[in-house]
Amino acid sequence: RMDDVCHAAFPEFSYAKAYTCVTMGVSSRDFRDKYTATDDNAKIGQMNSMMAISGKMAAFPGGVLLRNGENEIVGAIGVSGAAGDEDEYVALTAAWESGLPLETTPKEHSCTT
Repeated sequence: RMDDVCHAAFPEFSYAKAYTCVTMGVSSRDFRDKYTATDDNAKIGQMNSMMAISGKMAAFPGGVLLRNGENEIVGAIGVSGAAGDEDEYVALTAAWESGLPLETTPKEHSCTT
């Protein structure tokens, strides 16, 4: 976990990342990037509204979408407690090492630490 940070909200952050994946059909990173890539205030406002209305979504890395061989969404993994790239790396590693025939989104990690 991150140093000098209260860990009480980490389970809620993890849930929010996974919930975002399942409901939006993308990773939590892709959800964020979809609405922030062009720096369009209207799109950023739309993203913030979705998160505020649901109260269950997160627009930062750490949520990984899981699909089966038929490309059906079967779940997600949300991890929180470190930097977003590190959270996403842990979620991807968990999926890859599970031994289950799962496709992940994202397909590769972005972690450099």
